[in-house]
Amino acid sequence: MTRYINGLVFNSDTRSFDKQSFQVQGEYFKPATHTAENEINLDGYYITPGLIDSCSQIGLAEIGIRWEGDDSYEFDSHLQYSVIDGIYPFDVAFQKSVSHGVTASHIVPSAKSLIGAKTAIIHHTHTTVDDMVIVKDVAYSFSIGHQAKRKRKPLTRMGIAKILRDTLQQIQQQEPSIHKIVVRAHKAVDIELIHRLQQEFTNDFDFHIIHGTEIPLLKETGFHTVIAGPTFRYIEHNEMLELSPKLYPQLFTQTIPFVFCTDHPVSSTSHLTLEGCLAVREGMSRSDVLYTLTTGAANFLGIDDKIGAIRDGLYADFVIWDKHPLNLDAQVIATFIKGKKVYATEEGMSK
Repeated sequence: MTRYINGLVFNSDTRSFDKQSFQVQGEYFKPATHTAENEINLDGYYITPGLIDSCSQIGLAEIGIRWEGDDSYEFDSHLQYSVIDGIYPFDVAFQKSVSHGVTASHIVPSAKSLIGAKTAIIHHTHTTVDDMVIVKDVAYSFSIGHQAKRKRKPLTRMGIAKILRDTLQQIQQQEPSIHKIVVRAHKAVDIELIHRLQQEFTNDFDFHIIHGTEIPLLKETGFHTVIAGPTFRYIEHNEMLELSPKLYPQLFTQTIPFVFCTDHPVSSTSHLTLEGCLAVREGMSRSDVLYTLTTGAANFLGIDDKIGAIRDGLYADFVIWDKHPLNLDAQVIATFIKGKKVYATEEGMSK
């Protein structure tokens, strides 16, 4: 049992930092008692829940390896494909991610295949994938637009729409327990297709857009949560010409729920806080951004009963920072996953 005292702890309810203490026993946050074996003084430090990347290919597209390290897509499709069968737990990107405060990711196949796979949420540390998994079979993933149609048929949006409808009907019959659908889309015309599918299958699925670059062009269309970004990336084709950090406050102003992502390795997982900083630069409050990076992401993914806040009963995923985490020069002093220290600087948190 370890008690951490006097830190500035992010309160997910008030979205503010309050000076308080919290206690960890084993893998979980536990109610404070007077019997803690160890006590660590965090005076002057900021403490947040572990950050959550809401769309990432970390572990699927291995850093520093060519095609043989890319397990992020298949050209054909099958409803039994699952990302957990392709994750490599020793991808060096995992260690880099925890050094930047990112402790969990929603793993989604790349944009290269129209029909992707079942997604999963994983922690960023362990030696086996099964031990990393927080929740499997979270959603089915699809991709529409430039990437999905450049390799092989279908060649038109009409063909893509037919395949999507046919696949959704198969999911209804074969995987009735999965209701979340995530679709990669940048252009307004593709986002409108998602809206039509949402209306057609409204009683069976919740549709969520990944990227959503041109959503601000659509004024009358309502959506479920958007997995927005990354905006700090190379503009590689014309579907992304409107990509800008202004997307974040535009979604916020239109009251469209959204969460942040890096889509690692499209943008490095270490850039997740940078996406938040860009949203602040464009007018969002730091408190709203930090909430979205932690508790908001957990709520969207349906894992707020497991991670996303410093709260009794949840996994003890937390990060200690030398200053407010949305300061560009903020440094991670230590990162904990399930109560275990997985990263620490040489200067701080040596215990």
